[in-house]
Amino acid sequence: VSWVYCYLLVQAPLDQLSEDSDLHVRELAFAARQYTVATAENPADYDALYNHGVLLQELSGKLPAASADQTALLRQACSRYEAAVAVKPSSHTALYNWAVALSDLARAVRQADPAEATAALHLASMKYAESLQLNPRNPQALNNWGLLLQELSADAGDWFKRDSLVRSAMDKFRLALRSRPDFDRGCYNLGTVFYTFAMALQNTSDNSASRQSHDHSVRTLLAVAAQYICLAHALQPSKDIYRKSLSVVRQMLPLPFLRAGYLTAPRATSLGSVTETYRRGWFVLDHKSLRQASSMETSLSTAAAGVLTTQQRGPAGSPAVAAGAAGSQAAAAENEPLVLPLDQLLAVRSCAEPSLPEGGGIWISTQAIPTGLYLVADDGDGADAWVDALVLCQHLVGSGASEALQEALAPVTARRSKAHTAALAG
Repeated sequence: VSWVYCYLLVQAPLDQLSEDSDLHVRELAFAARQYTVATAENPADYDALYNHGVLLQELSGKLPAASADQTALLRQACSRYEAAVAVKPSSHTALYNWAVALSDLARAVRQADPAEATAALHLASMKYAESLQLNPRNPQALNNWGLLLQELSADAGDWFKRDSLVRSAMDKFRLALRSRPDFDRGCYNLGTVFYTFAMALQNTSDNSASRQSHDHSVRTLLAVAAQYICLAHALQPSKDIYRKSLSVVRQMLPLPFLRAGYLTAPRATSLGSVTETYRRGWFVLDHKSLRQASSMETSLSTAAAGVLTTQQRGPAGSPAVAAGAAGSQAAAAENEPLVLPLDQLLAVRSCAEPSLPEGGGIWISTQAIPTGLYLVADDGDGADAWVDALVLCQHLVGSGASEALQEALAPVTARRSKAHTAALAG
């Protein structure tokens, strides 16, 4: 009886699609009818159930958005995927497509039934989680899950719930781009969620006593958003949406660098030794390297970041300068800046090493130091942002595609000069 009811439920939209002017659509509608009969005769046929769901989901996109016919096909597609998973619980593809169909269903019914839409999104979240348990390295599933959580955060009733959902979305986008550094959509989406979060924080009321801290938090979030959008553009310079978005947020970067901030790093003279000693300094990252900033680089990047560094304030309690040539050489060696060229990076990841100074740990393996060295950001969020930037910059340099990043970070005058030269050459 149930299959007859389902057949009748989708009969009208399939009749409509079977008369479509597009031959491919007519063929899909015919195949969907065949699968309806096949799954009725053999309800345990996984392939028939799965393929039926795929067809119904594809056909739903040919119907008017949010129409009753589209909703009917999406509901039936979800039921087909559910039946397929019941037959083959290990099918991560059926779970993934079920989650996508549920998300489509949520959009179709949002205006007519917001409660059903929210329930569909929560169920889709569960199905993405189950799919990723079976196939953890699926960046598209992680990206879609992040978008879904971002959508749920927009309807969150309070700031704490919204914050939790947004941070979960960030985690999903971050996992997507770390599992596949060329996944530009995950990188761009991570940038947009940081930007949206920053705008929401900016609009929250705050008393004057903590206004400076509040504004600094907003600037930090906007700089991180700009970092990811700039990297997405560097990954796919031809995408118009990335170029337009970068034009909006580019001024939020610590130009001419992609990222700048404090890191606690081992002194160059103690690097790799048993008695490594650490010091906190200002670092910059561009298309060439991660390095401890020079005085000029510090001035340039901190002006954009709105930070007053120790170098600019003047060191408190600095030791007396050693006398004589030997003392000068020792001081120079002690203050030798740490430079990590991007083309020498082998691996980068966040870490939790208890022996490190307090903060967010970063482990970096290089050709010169394959066993790795540790850096420490001021907190875990900062460490994640540094790791993402390094992973993606390493990918761009390794694939010979760092020119777009170099151009995005260049001063406006340099970019205009390059464009003028190209126009003359043309």
